[in-house]
Amino acid sequence: MTLVNFLIIAASSYLLGSLSFAIIVCRLALHQDIRSYGSGNAGLTNAYRTMGAKKTVYVLLGDILKGVAAVSVGGLLDGQLGKLIAGVFVVVGHVFPVYFGFRGGKGVLVGAVLLALFDWRIFVIAIVLFVIIVAATRWISLGSICAALTVPFTMHFFYHDWLMTAIAVGLVAAVIFLHRSNIKRILAGKENRFSFTGKPQIQKEQPKIEK
Repeated sequence: MTLVNFLIIAASSYLLGSLSFAIIVCRLALHQDIRSYGSGNAGLTNAYRTMGAKKTVYVLLGDILKGVAAVSVGGLLDGQLGKLIAGVFVVVGHVFPVYFGFRGGKGVLVGAVLLALFDWRIFVIAIVLFVIIVAATRWISLGSICAALTVPFTMHFFYHDWLMTAIAVGLVAAVIFLHRSNIKRILAGKENRFSFTGKPQIQKEQPKIEK
């Protein structure tokens, strides 16, 4: 990979990743900041819990598209390694969005998009474990952590490339670090369990009428 290609991939992916659609959708639809509600996280799970399913669909589509765009650019410029580098910087942008005060989500959905585009085998193994863990515990955070832990092993198994494996280890370390508060709540038995029946917490701000 040339330095020019690396800089193009890193910069474009970070800027795309910084498009936090949980924040964008919440502001456009409800005139509120999603980071002031629920877990305070601008991610898919908190979007569902606080805005409801219909608005979360737009968040889902937006985050998938930005991941697809970034990884596609990375792949065109430098193949599989380019895809992986793009994925790293999309996640960095998602977690630390330059447009929104560097306060974003935890990058799980974007990371899943990266895996699906990078290698479907790695993605399938991770997503199957995620579904099993979430079905058994209803803890999205635990499922995300367990799924992420499989990636360095499957990456090395399929590619035998120490650089790619090292990048995967770094991403997993970031996932665990970003979920550190969730881990504490899991250990204490206080982590919120996912439910399809919860009601949206955010209501559209009504305009003030001057008297």
